[in-house]
Amino acid sequence: MQEIRIMSDNNPANSQGTPGKRGYVYITGAGPGDPELLTMKADRVLREADVILYDDLVSQDLVEQYPAEKIYTGKRKDSHHFEQEEINQEIVRHALRGRTVVRLKGGDPFIFGRGGEEIDTLRRYGIGYEIIPGITAAHGASAYTEIPLTMRKVSSSVAFCTGHPVSKIQVPDTDTIVYYMVASSVHDVLDAVAARGRSGETKVAVVQNATRYNQKSFTGTLDEFRTREKAVYSPALLIIGDNISKFIENSWYSRKKKVLMTGGDSRRYAGTEYILLNFPCRRIAGADLDAVRSCIEGIDDFSMLFFQNSSSVKYFFRYLFEHGRDVRHLAHMSICTSGRAAATELLTYGIIPDCCLESEASAGLGLAGLLQKEGLSNQHILLPCSGNVDESVAAELEAAGNRVTPLGVYVHGTQRTEDTIDLEFIDEIYFSSPACVRNFSSLYGSIPERITVTPADDRTADEFRKLFSP
Repeated sequence: MQEIRIMSDNNPANSQGTPGKRGYVYITGAGPGDPELLTMKADRVLREADVILYDDLVSQDLVEQYPAEKIYTGKRKDSHHFEQEEINQEIVRHALRGRTVVRLKGGDPFIFGRGGEEIDTLRRYGIGYEIIPGITAAHGASAYTEIPLTMRKVSSSVAFCTGHPVSKIQVPDTDTIVYYMVASSVHDVLDAVAARGRSGETKVAVVQNATRYNQKSFTGTLDEFRTREKAVYSPALLIIGDNISKFIENSWYSRKKKVLMTGGDSRRYAGTEYILLNFPCRRIAGADLDAVRSCIEGIDDFSMLFFQNSSSVKYFFRYLFEHGRDVRHLAHMSICTSGRAAATELLTYGIIPDCCLESEASAGLGLAGLLQKEGLSNQHILLPCSGNVDESVAAELEAAGNRVTPLGVYVHGTQRTEDTIDLEFIDEIYFSSPACVRNFSSLYGSIPERITVTPADDRTADEFRKLFSP
């Protein structure tokens, strides 16, 4: 007789590990900065993880996609959130609780990533592990600046070195040398290279923030760079060799239009000419857990769910699942959205909304008019939203003859100062809601005139004019 195996629910977001059972660790490279350079295997294990320990140079946009517990272990020169030994012990602590751990590191774990030290620790504790390589910063910088690290008749050898400690700077006899971690030692490295006999006319490039939206490159000769006063900011790579091409200042990457998306549907910018930078002008925090519990336990009292955005969908379903319920408990309800972003997020839970109200195509009807047009009145509506309820939306739903219960499933606050975006590199800003305009204004106060501003709708445009017009 054929064996039948029934798989139990094993949602990693809710897993607390299995006592007495050792977990498993993936030492994983996140790539040099662009979240799309993550490998398919790394993406898979991140989705299966119980806990992610990530470094300073790992994109926040990337980490926030995954449901696991997240622990920031940032390390930069002279500013360590965790020392390496503490990181090792934190990995071990979670693995010994039976959890699946992803140690997520910028670039590649084995290229100046201290992955070797971490697996030594795992071996001592008898914990199983795998290494998932990542695109190292040198390869990312090479591709995004059009500097070929090897090139026929120009460079047949390349070496990767570090810029510290200064007393031990290596100068290998290769056609191309790439130095990592040179923000504080670039002139020491250049002096060491010159002392080994390299011509003063040797080409030199510094690439800061390789593959990120704020990538910046400087080029010149060895002699020119040794006399420059220009500061170099971390993370930075120094590339030395005659393979540095004339296209670096106008590479394929530098020609792309950089659009700052404060939420909304990214499909409006489909095409190869754009780089989209997702920057919600809001930091998402916790909810009113007592109210959440009460509404979920009384879910049968509601006849409609109304979602305004993807965050309301994501956090509502997180709490629904945490309270031991699933989509079957919503079968008696109509589910409605006020935009494509919320409808798209619902699809991840296997749900197609009964109606998707597109305000941009409503010919001035507003939410109340759209609901009445769809015959959706006399409903008891549960409105998952932020803790700062948009009273105008609730009022419009009530104006259509409905009873509305707002439910705060997340809280908005302004983005932390250290997470702000350098507007020098931005060509266009897309504002998805009036709230995003207000929060952006509290952070920046002004927007350079050269930047194009695109509001999602009339309400958002009005808010922008009110806050940013002279």
